[in-house]
Amino acid sequence: MEESAMMLLLTVASSFALINGQKPSVPTDNPVATRYGNGTYAWADNMVNWTNVVNVEDYQQNFEKAQTAVLQMGGSGVVYFPAGTYKFSNNITIASNVVIRGVPTTDDAKNGKNEGNLAPKTVFQCPDKAHLGIFNVDPKGKNMGVVNIDLDGCAVMFWPTLGPNPVSFKSYWYGATKVIGLGTNKLVLGNRVRNVNLGNPSPSIEMFGSNTSTTSSAVWPWSFSTAIAVYSDNNTLVANNLLAKATSTGTMKAFDGKTVPYPYDNRYGIDVNKVLLGGAFGKYVPGASPGVCEDATQFEWSFRRNLVIRDNYVYGNGRVGISYSGGGDGKTKGSGTQVINNHIEHNPNGVFYGFAPDKPPHGSDTNENRGFDQDGIENNVTGNTGHIYRQLVYGTKFETVDGEGILVQCSNGNNQYRNIWNGNDLTGGGSGYIAYYGVNKVEDCDIIGNTVNSDQQIGFLNMHPQDVVKDITCKGNKPKCSMPKDNNN
Repeated sequence: MEESAMMLLLTVASSFALINGQKPSVPTDNPVATRYGNGTYAWADNMVNWTNVVNVEDYQQNFEKAQTAVLQMGGSGVVYFPAGTYKFSNNITIASNVVIRGVPTTDDAKNGKNEGNLAPKTVFQCPDKAHLGIFNVDPKGKNMGVVNIDLDGCAVMFWPTLGPNPVSFKSYWYGATKVIGLGTNKLVLGNRVRNVNLGNPSPSIEMFGSNTSTTSSAVWPWSFSTAIAVYSDNNTLVANNLLAKATSTGTMKAFDGKTVPYPYDNRYGIDVNKVLLGGAFGKYVPGASPGVCEDATQFEWSFRRNLVIRDNYVYGNGRVGISYSGGGDGKTKGSGTQVINNHIEHNPNGVFYGFAPDKPPHGSDTNENRGFDQDGIENNVTGNTGHIYRQLVYGTKFETVDGEGILVQCSNGNNQYRNIWNGNDLTGGGSGYIAYYGVNKVEDCDIIGNTVNSDQQIGFLNMHPQDVVKDITCKGNKPKCSMPKDNNN
């Protein structure tokens, strides 16, 4: 899929009903303040003029016209979609200083470890397996958001600018050599997302890594499909979103010719400044060396500030629930990305069919099957829950490898400083350990009050004698913290 095709203007067909002969009123409140209180995220108070609202129905359901009107009338504001179903044939491309908003709701995405009752009345539908949705016009844009939309087959993709200019999906992961910009002030709040997956990738796309390219044109889930991806230089809130279990019931042909269920949920859930910045095994991040952790001078884009991921429910069947990077003030523990009160729910009976339609999977394959995947420094990961499972490898008796609950590693990551992992409960699944894995340097970090299954571990894994681990507070965990031995502490 070429980049130019990804940015075409959509056409919309919707259902719309008058109420007592009149159009419904439009919302003019700040939805962030309504949910979290005035001043909690002060940057959102003025990211757009919340009272400058244009109803898309007044512009014949033409989003481009409504968006232009918002910008002309007040310089920034909201394009409001009343209750109904809106069908998209291409991407909806959102400009800077615009928020797309559906009918307001106070419903919750999660209820403890269970799915909440969030079901927005404004529904966007995208073509099956096309990985279309809401994309940013200018990757360096600012002040944009999506609020209270039920996204059926539609992704939210606020992507960065990479260089050289990427012209295809493949070059986003394998051809870029630098990051040019990300933009600021991004909001994804109160949406339900389901059935998002790219099922018809070009045969030239490497499904996962350089050894899994395929010449097949068969329908197959692309490994880097993502439900919500947000990249930001500063200020992001991804909150109270329900990434629900797929309701679509498609099928595909496995490598042996048998018909199997199409795995819509084999995709990344929420990605904030992580997957694209890490690249495929760190190939394009300046200074990156596979298996060697770097510091901020090499990974400057992984240390952006004021990123918040909270109160989300993420269902998945492979890949990663929530991926993130970020940084704080350079001195305060936990002042970086806030990952708070999220739940990851994996399919307990998931099957991994392999990375390409013409290549059988193996027992040593990884589909990640990961809860939380972390880069950056000074991150605060508190009060999250998850049921983490690995998958059965199709045609074998083996499960996929990995299956981490919370993970930092050096395959394309950085050394770790001043993180907080506090009160996370990953019990009840089949996997889900919490660990720094082979990280060259971990300093001044808290690992406090976390719980995993008794057969899992909390602390440090695959560390080497030359790795530096010091000033670690590791207490109150069940099971007890596993500290490295013979380290230069």
